[in-house]
Amino acid sequence: MKKNIQKILIPVDFKDPSIKAVHYAGNLAKKTEAELTLLYVIDAPGLLDQFFQSTDHLVKITEQAKEKLIEIAGQVKKEIPGIEISTLVEMGKPYGKILEVAGAINAQMIILGENHQGGDPEDELGTTVYHVTLKSPIPVLTFKGDTSKMKDKIVVPLDLTKETREQLSAALFYGLEYGAKIYLVSVLVGGIEKKESRIWKKLQEAKEMLGINGVESKMKVFDRSDVPPFRRVLEYTKKVDAGMILLMTHQEGYTYDNYIGAFAHHIMNLSDVSVLSMTSISTSLDFSQFLKALVDPMGLIINKDR
Repeated sequence: MKKNIQKILIPVDFKDPSIKAVHYAGNLAKKTEAELTLLYVIDAPGLLDQFFQSTDHLVKITEQAKEKLIEIAGQVKKEIPGIEISTLVEMGKPYGKILEVAGAINAQMIILGENHQGGDPEDELGTTVYHVTLKSPIPVLTFKGDTSKMKDKIVVPLDLTKETREQLSAALFYGLEYGAKIYLVSVLVGGIEKKESRIWKKLQEAKEMLGINGVESKMKVFDRSDVPPFRRVLEYTKKVDAGMILLMTHQEGYTYDNYIGAFAHHIMNLSDVSVLSMTSISTSLDFSQFLKALVDPMGLIINKDR
């Protein structure tokens, strides 16, 4: 049966993180029968300034980029036979072109190799990652740190919002496909007793659903404290030695406060491991429909959340 992740876009800048992202995408494509598109974006304004609008230089750079992409695609195909990879070189603002191409090819996921490592929670993410994650209507995997353990342990922060169906479905996907152990985590923000809180009950339901479907999981709810929730989640991620954080970034507008804000921005900026971010308008990749027959026999995702 053809699975639902059909096209994955991987922007490549030829640096090590993006090359690792391509190899990871190759393995994911093998699992899901997806097609990969490798994209290199020539930052046109910078190049025009540097080369004084020289067409010859642009043509040369374009051809070199095409050759490098084809070489990378060939290496991955050799390592993972049977996968389909196409290559594309575009000119423009990188984040704009990434989103444009994702829409044009009807991609269901974007995988980004992240070079930026934030040292201060107020630092901005790398410009391309920031804008792509902010405006993407499809899930974005920000690839960073040691990626060898991504499929082993995944931290899933949950809150009381309704848009968690895709997040839990993605956790199920990784749990079933790779045998990943899921760590559900949340932080109390009120004065209610932990086991009387709605978030405790929500995590219990999620844990039950994962268990019914054969996915091992643990749950942790932190008491309210002066420690910011994002730090609790990051500390917990390190404590359990997780390889990825699966984050729902509730997109309400293109502003710092409304979108990435005090929680998701800090998680993405300070995490030492990869972050799979899904906005509340992530409708192109419906993990729950892909997995419905196999992983949601009780309707816990479909009926509880929507």
